Amino acid sequence: MLGAFFLLVMPVHAGNSWLEKGTDSLKSFGLTEDKAAGSVTDAASGAGLSVDEIAAGLKEALRVGSENVVRQLSATDGFNTDKSIHIPLPENLSMVKTALDKVGYSSLTDDLELKLNRAAEAATPQAKKLFLDAISAMTFEDVQAIYKGADDAATQYFKEKMSPGLARVMEPVIDKSLSQVGAVQA
Repeated sequence: MLGAFFLLVMPVHAGNSWLEKGTDSLKSFGLTEDKAAGSVTDAASGAGLSVDEIAAGLKEALRVGSENVVRQLSATDGFNTDKSIHIPLPENLSMVKTALDKVGYSSLTDDLELKLNRAAEAATPQAKKLFLDAISAMTFEDVQAIYKGADDAATQYFKEKMSPGLARVMEPVIDKSLSQVGAVQA
């Protein structure tokens, strides 16, 4: 129940920037495709790479990126001090926060906000398997779509592949994490 609440307040863009940076890096290598030969050539060296090598390289870059972001976000203050993914109190609590601030009890809402971010940090490692499964299931067509696609193509791929199971898998983890960090009391 509270896990569903948490999923609603957790920003969707939490992993977007690293995926986009990784995809941009791959695109910046100056590779050109020879469809007839089924290879890709590095413009600087002239060395040819097979389509399978490009696919394996992209999958490995996404795997390493996934592991790095999970490690970064699951560390203490991984969510709490990163302004781009910090989880604020939901807007529907803004009136409560304002009222408590006025009477000197802002620490209550500050503590709740910290606990929401701590719960996200505690729950993040569970997402690693979902990322790795999505990468393993990646087809040649998926790799091409990411490589040739928009700047957020990898992000869109992960949203499509992971969203259906993410809420189901993460809800009990988030509920447990919220309880462990003291955000929920019986």
